Amino acid sequence: MQNVFEAAAFATPDGITRTDENGEVVSTDADDWRVSPAYMGRVHIDPAFPNPAGQGDNITVPVQVRQFGAVRGTLALVSYDSYRIARRLDEIRNARDPGAYVLSFPARLLQVEGLLRLYIVDNGGGLVSYGDVLIE
Repeated sequence: MQNVFEAAAFATPDGITRTDENGEVVSTDADDWRVSPAYMGRVHIDPAFPNPAGQGDNITVPVQVRQFGAVRGTLALVSYDSYRIARRLDEIRNARDPGAYVLSFPARLLQVEGLLRLYIVDNGGGLVSYGDVLIE
């Protein structure tokens, strides 16, 4: 199941969950921000907001860890550049304790416009979730 999830994660992005500047969902893309089978029930990801975003916006991805020790260490938000090199946008250094966390970064850090896929990975590089953002 994890392999199927990862294959979907690395497919071409094709839509977004539209959100406003407060994180309210306007429309849903069923493929965005699903949690991998390895973390199902232990981690919850809310959609990135705002989405679409302008170059001057800060993009936020709320994360909820639901069980103590569900995550070993760090959760990182990454994107891949055109050379497939991972760029770390933000991280939660210690996500071991249950609670609400936030990943956030300035949209201009991506240095692109258009549809882009973001990934949340664990300390070992395992995929936790993914979702698409539109930078205008």
